[in-house]
Amino acid sequence: MNNPQDVLLRLFSPEGRANPYPFYSDLMERAPVLSIGKNRAVVMGFQESVDVLLNSRLFPVPDPGYADRSWPGWQAHPSTVLLYNSLLFLNPPENQPARRLVSRFFNPRRVKLMRPMIERHVAAHIDTLVAGDGSVDATQSFTAIPNSVMGELLGIPHDDVHQLMAWLDMFLERNELHPPDKRLQDADEAASHLISYVRETCSTRAAGDAGLAGLLAQDGSFDEQDIISNLVFVLSAGTVTTGSLLGSGMLQLARDNDLLRRLRSDDALLRSFVLETLRYDPPIQYGARVAAEDTELGGLPIARDSLILVCLGALGRDSRRFSKPSDFVADRFIAPGADPRDVLSFGLGTHRCAGAELALVTAEIAFGQLAGRVEALATVSAPQRQKRTVVRRFSKLEVQVSRTSAADQLRPQAR
Repeated sequence: MNNPQDVLLRLFSPEGRANPYPFYSDLMERAPVLSIGKNRAVVMGFQESVDVLLNSRLFPVPDPGYADRSWPGWQAHPSTVLLYNSLLFLNPPENQPARRLVSRFFNPRRVKLMRPMIERHVAAHIDTLVAGDGSVDATQSFTAIPNSVMGELLGIPHDDVHQLMAWLDMFLERNELHPPDKRLQDADEAASHLISYVRETCSTRAAGDAGLAGLLAQDGSFDEQDIISNLVFVLSAGTVTTGSLLGSGMLQLARDNDLLRRLRSDDALLRSFVLETLRYDPPIQYGARVAAEDTELGGLPIARDSLILVCLGALGRDSRRFSKPSDFVADRFIAPGADPRDVLSFGLGTHRCAGAELALVTAEIAFGQLAGRVEALATVSAPQRQKRTVVRRFSKLEVQVSRTSAADQLRPQAR
């Protein structure tokens, strides 16, 4: 058996970023919680992760106070200021006003009303996917569906979305782990562009806007910096996570074309397929927490102010919680005794993703329409992921698409 530190080094190498799951399995055999250096630990076990995520008093997120203690120069960088002012890195009660408004904007009732809009964007992107003969890069069509959806929800002109996504990628790449990479020149430049764009396009009309920008402005609890930070956060969370989910699900369908046929007529299987994709290959691999006091976790002593990385990718492969965890089982969550609440890819507790319902509904509509319009899928070349540790996003997903006959197509989606 390899030295655990050697395995950890390989986990955070290009090889590990491309496919971290064999390394997770190796490490999980040793312990559910492992030290990864001075005052840092990674939590890989399911129950241990639940214990961290549900205890926001003992394990809060790294907030501006933590940033002050760990890296006093963070406020000199527009990208880290943008990051730490978003609700993602604020703890209760500071994060509650923004979280309340974002949760209200994306609650199940409102998301249900958004379905016709989502279906329209899905149909347009699948039109592009199936339009040509030969191979097509799905990152330019299918996995970009949430970019268009979030653009419309935030009032962003369609022609601006591509540039915004480029800035978001640059901003997020250097700010994945905490403290973030100190080589932040590109991220700072991108953050400055994002701030200027959101200020000019969204915030200036926020007072009379019926959308999320308007809700934030009308609340009175937020200054302009707060509004901009949270709009950028919602845009990034709503596009990056759902786009990754769509890419991972498409890859599974390319590996098992029989699933396309089964998804056409089975809504319960469709929801289970989405949940299993989230468990099997989560869009976000790590969540960050900080120990508020000296404690112990999974038998490992944890010092105050230690950074805790909750490995969302590993916890879904914990054999103590899931049978055959390394197998993709599309109907796993409609089997007797299965609990959809075991899928923690959107987090848990006070920091569970407020837009989770939108992501789930968008994915269901997307895979439902895809199954109705595509007879078969096959990968043409090895899929390529972005060179990232936290985000599992495709940079290229080249597929061969065989369309269904016109009579069999289910467009528009009517589930």
